[in-house]
Amino acid sequence: MRFTTCLLLLALSGCASVPMAGEGADAQGKRFEPPPAGEAALYIYRESVFAAAYSLPVSLGPRQVGALATDTWFRIDLTPGSYEVACTTDEKTATATVTLAPGETRYVEAAMRIGWLGPRCGVFEVSPEKGRQAVMAGRRAQAQEPR
Repeated sequence: MRFTTCLLLLALSGCASVPMAGEGADAQGKRFEPPPAGEAALYIYRESVFAAAYSLPVSLGPRQVGALATDTWFRIDLTPGSYEVACTTDEKTATATVTLAPGETRYVEAAMRIGWLGPRCGVFEVSPEKGRQAVMAGRRAQAQEPR
């Protein structure tokens, strides 16, 4: 019993933390409201417990969005168009291009993967059902303001 408790405490102490949005922003994002008129919405999330000790930096083209920890997500309202979503680790940068139409909502997973010297990441567009499920199970991270 004592060994299990120690393992649990060790596992919890190794989790990365990132700035979190307030509870109101979390609840608002989980309502999955349509984007403002003439815009599109993009949810980017991370859910795996693999490499929980690492935060995962995420960007849209040259714009740094912020970092995701396990079971966290962002919602970003954007002008319709094509965007390169990227995640970066010490070993790799992975990208995926997402094209957003007016009024559309899309979902992207930023996932940690096994690497040679440390974790790698991958970026994958997912179905709305899978994306909503991950968002509902997670918490909203604080995105950086555009510069």
